[in-house]
Amino acid sequence: MESFHAVFLHFSWMTVVASSVLPPVNVTLQCRNFHNVLKWSYPEDTTGLLFRLDIGAFLNPPDSRTWMTPALQTDLSFLSHPKDSYYVTVTAVVNGSESEPAPSDDGITFSYFHENLVGTKCYFDLPHVNVTAQRDNKVHISFENPIFFHCQKMKKNRKKCFKDNDSLDSFFKVKILNQTYSFNCEERVCEKTLPVDAAQQEHCVNITGLTSQGILVKSTQLYCAEPFHKPLQSNFTAVYVVSVILAVTTFGVILFMAYQKITKPEISVIKWVIPKPSIWNMSTPEPVTVDPVECLERCDEVEPSSPTPLLPQTEEEDRTGITDYDFRLPIGVSDNGDMSNVIEEGQPNGEGPGYMVGKIDLGDEDPGSGDEDPGSGYERRDTVVVALGPDELAKGYRGPVTSE
Repeated sequence: MESFHAVFLHFSWMTVVASSVLPPVNVTLQCRNFHNVLKWSYPEDTTGLLFRLDIGAFLNPPDSRTWMTPALQTDLSFLSHPKDSYYVTVTAVVNGSESEPAPSDDGITFSYFHENLVGTKCYFDLPHVNVTAQRDNKVHISFENPIFFHCQKMKKNRKKCFKDNDSLDSFFKVKILNQTYSFNCEERVCEKTLPVDAAQQEHCVNITGLTSQGILVKSTQLYCAEPFHKPLQSNFTAVYVVSVILAVTTFGVILFMAYQKITKPEISVIKWVIPKPSIWNMSTPEPVTVDPVECLERCDEVEPSSPTPLLPQTEEEDRTGITDYDFRLPIGVSDNGDMSNVIEEGQPNGEGPGYMVGKIDLGDEDPGSGDEDPGSGYERRDTVVVALGPDELAKGYRGPVTSE
């Protein structure tokens, strides 16, 4: 009897411990565009808390798996086969004790196939739609194929996505006001032109669809376009007139230039287009005759001058009115045979007989007068007077006579 009470108390204690672990709450699944995320929360902060996920597939083939995680969410994007259905439950585990599965024993069931009997049906968002108004009360719509668009955006399971969704064939319904139009698309870009009511201020479309694998396509918003406005006829007329005038003018210029080239080949087109400047028409200057007598008269009056000195003046050149004689020491031989500077007497500057004061020509003085200098160390040349014309005389010196 005592043993029975001990076993009863043990099971009762185990039941109390198990019931003391609270289950997760707010378990939700978001599945769209082949991106599936499971989220949940826990009511209290518990040390050593873990969550066990039990996942299973109903078809292709039936499978189940379990893993533990301390996070409050997990990525289930790999469960995206369009023909299969899946379930998932979350259980809290603390020190070996477990809570009840959440949200229930059956968990959350989901599938991308719209005809499966599951609690959550996943779907595609319709890519952005371009709506353009056209003539004759029509609009043109275009958008990327949803299968290609969403498989291309996947990073981990892109190849698997294209393999599972091997066909891009999709069916779409377009609703404009109270009118509904349908069309199929098998291309990467889906396009369609549809009629609209011209009386409407704008044309809005709502598009839904279904892929060949049975995945629903939903539009997240209305896509609109303003009515087509015809441009004014006068604007087109002005454009046409200006274009014709420019074309005729250009053709006329080309024709005229070709005619000039054929009839006058020696005339260059460039010279015809660009006139010569007036400086090119300068005539050849006439020769000028100069009277030699008049030239000699003027040459005496003109003195050479330079606007800019070629060499800068030094201090020695600026000195004027120097009356001192230059002190020069001629080189000679002294009595003792040594080389020395010898100054002879009788010369203010120390010059000897080899450097005698020269005679200054005083013009027309009589050479026979007694004032002639007895001699000089410099060479003297005879003065020569030449008659250039009436009352015009020129004075010069006779050159040295060389013996042949």
